[in-house]
Amino acid sequence: MACSGRPVLRVLLVLLAPACGTAPTDDATGGASSSGGGTTSDGGPDPGLCAPTTVPVLAGPGARQLERVATREAIPGLADQPTVHGQALGTLFAFDGRLHLGYGDYDANTGPIAMSAWDPLAAAFIDLGTLPAEEVLWFRQGEGTLYSPAIDPDGHQESGGVYRLDCGAAAWHVGAPIPGAVHVHDVAVQGAAIYAGTGSLTGQPALLMASQDHGQSWTELLRRDSAPDRFSRFYYVGATPEQLFVSGRDYPSPGTSFAWLRQGQGDFQALNDPPGGFLVPIVLGDAMVVTAFAGTPGRSDDLATYRVDAGAFVVDSLWPALPGGEATLVAWGPDSDPGRLLVLMRGADGSASVQRTDDLSVGAGAWDELAALAPRPTDEYMSMALLRNDLYLGTRLGALYALRELDRPRP
Repeated sequence: MACSGRPVLRVLLVLLAPACGTAPTDDATGGASSSGGGTTSDGGPDPGLCAPTTVPVLAGPGARQLERVATREAIPGLADQPTVHGQALGTLFAFDGRLHLGYGDYDANTGPIAMSAWDPLAAAFIDLGTLPAEEVLWFRQGEGTLYSPAIDPDGHQESGGVYRLDCGAAAWHVGAPIPGAVHVHDVAVQGAAIYAGTGSLTGQPALLMASQDHGQSWTELLRRDSAPDRFSRFYYVGATPEQLFVSGRDYPSPGTSFAWLRQGQGDFQALNDPPGGFLVPIVLGDAMVVTAFAGTPGRSDDLATYRVDAGAFVVDSLWPALPGGEATLVAWGPDSDPGRLLVLMRGADGSASVQRTDDLSVGAGAWDELAALAPRPTDEYMSMALLRNDLYLGTRLGALYALRELDRPRP
């Protein structure tokens, strides 16, 4: 519950340093525990226990009928949020046969967060415990597990780590805290490793931390030191099989944007003249692009998109245009085919478009529009996830919709 100050800032010093300590871990229902799901012989999560998130489909469009799945009042915990920001369905993710929902408001400290997931086969929300956080902002998938960063633990200036839900688990697991990490803003997966970007108190460094045991222990990889009267944050982390990207800002405003890139197991390279905004990596296979947003994706406009070339940001007009003018990138996520990406765009008139690509390197001409959605009079779509050939859409006012049969179902 540290002061959060979402928005804004230049590189001072990068230090490589050794490991940080760990602490006992709990599950989301309280009390010390293991992760609660099945494990492999090395103690890791077992992907074989995961229920499928996809079903066989054929080429061509399905029915693509839009229907409301749940109102805000029907989603456990959502209507209890005391702020408009907290009641928005800010993020959705399909994992272990269910749709996982993120919400909350870490500026207003509206946690803890009741975690539930929509089970389409049971047509019901399934209780997965309560997380000691003020907001669930992101979900990131690993091998047999789903991660969410402890964006703002609900104790005053309390250190956080990474929350974890293994395949088959009955509740979320609270991982070991990272000392000094009053915010853990993002987590990325690269092979067997996960990486977490942290935010600091005044005068303390932002850290990029690595874990080889699913967040049970942490080692420092990179730091961004803060001046005595400033604080720093690593907001976004992204990984391809060969690249690891991290970006952030320092405060108070006006401040400096900063970003680093590592190739393979080499040293981190500070990138030259990072653009303003919040620099968010978007990955498809071996390709990575970086989109600058004015604030949190889904809640703010995208400003520009870049590729990193020779240590510098190069502008690239990548995202699809919509009829009638400019569009902003709202959300993106995996398709049923892991070699494709789905994106949700919003037009200036409030309309929305769901589009698909199989190659981020090709550019705007590579997009296939799957659905055009009319503006909602008093609401707008801000999150998206594909589960069992139904495309789920979350809105700013907390409603959950589904576009039934995105692709033609196999008989």
